[in-house]
Amino acid sequence: MLRNRRIFLVATLIDALGSGLWGPFALLFLVHAQGLTLLDAGTSLSTGALLALVTGPAAGAAMDRFGPRALLITGNVVRIGAFCAYPLVHSSWQVIVVTVVAGVGDRLFWTCNAPMTARLTEGRDTDRVLATQTAGRFAGAGIGAGAIAVLPAITSPWTFHLLAYVNAASFAVAAVLIRLLPSLSRESDHLGAAALSRESAAPGSWRAVLGDRPFTGFCVTHMAFTLASASKFAVLPLVVHDLLHGPQWIAGTAIALGTVVVVAGQRPIVALLAGHSRTAGLIGAATIFAACFGLLIPLEAVSLPVATGLILFTSLGFSIAEAMFGPTGTAAAAAAAPPGAEGRASSIFQLSWGLPVALAPGLLSALLSIGNALTWSVLALTCAAAVPALLVLRKKLPIALREPSPSVAA
Repeated sequence: MLRNRRIFLVATLIDALGSGLWGPFALLFLVHAQGLTLLDAGTSLSTGALLALVTGPAAGAAMDRFGPRALLITGNVVRIGAFCAYPLVHSSWQVIVVTVVAGVGDRLFWTCNAPMTARLTEGRDTDRVLATQTAGRFAGAGIGAGAIAVLPAITSPWTFHLLAYVNAASFAVAAVLIRLLPSLSRESDHLGAAALSRESAAPGSWRAVLGDRPFTGFCVTHMAFTLASASKFAVLPLVVHDLLHGPQWIAGTAIALGTVVVVAGQRPIVALLAGHSRTAGLIGAATIFAACFGLLIPLEAVSLPVATGLILFTSLGFSIAEAMFGPTGTAAAAAAAPPGAEGRASSIFQLSWGLPVALAPGLLSALLSIGNALTWSVLALTCAAAVPALLVLRKKLPIALREPSPSVAA
């Protein structure tokens, strides 16, 4: 069981690094290697990502029928094809098509990742594995952000194409590693009682998931965390440049500092939370998010040195909250899923990630066009509202979310 968990963790770390790197690198690739304008590239990527979101429920139903292992392999194979096709695109419609294909692979991965993790782990070991994956995703994003500063000086499209092919190869390695895992039915002797009941249960229905009010309420509440995660640094460069008229190293330093904190502190923070319930960890994260957004409200009213201090200080707080809620929320959703419908439940939970991320750019642009104070006030109030919602939900959620989970040796 431990060997299988390590193989799965290595495979998903490779996956997380590749996915995290491509996020900030995609625009650079399409503009500098494929000749698209910045507007066309950004619009095409957003359109493709939104279209791919609708495939999440189908991925969930497929997981309940075929199991997470088969769908994880399929998701990686789909993304191999997408990333081999990226160097061939030269128009907006082609980018949209390939981005949809890549997004379908992403939906398969993220829908099946948490259920597969839950079946291979017990107790707070689930949180630890998810925490390591989160650190890998942020490390990949950091590498991608660094590429934005370095790669524009490179004029050869072949260099960019090589990076796309390397990313495709990484998904191939991840698929092979997951293929090495035995099917869950063959390792059932090593699974706990809860996992056995999930494995033997007949595939669930959408009614079981959508009719589970505590679970759906948790997914809706989780959208506050996802919006905070997508927003915390998204408009910071614009705020620094357009409103504060300050140097861009302020925003760059804040983002870099936040990335380092998540990568280095993710697992220790999860270890500190092990003695508390998952809902308590989420309440703590919501409180930190709300307080940090609140500290940014008066940025325009203070001097630039004070504003710089607030930005750097809150970047630490944001990253701590990110490390608290990311793996904890995902593990909580996996624990709260109705038995036999884990795939469908995971696809609904993934919408609580995908929708805020897709809507955040438009929402933030609209708020910032009105004013800095309104932008951070809305985000602070949204996070603060998650606290009473979790206090109500914790009375109805499974005991795995309300009580500390036993630690399991890694």
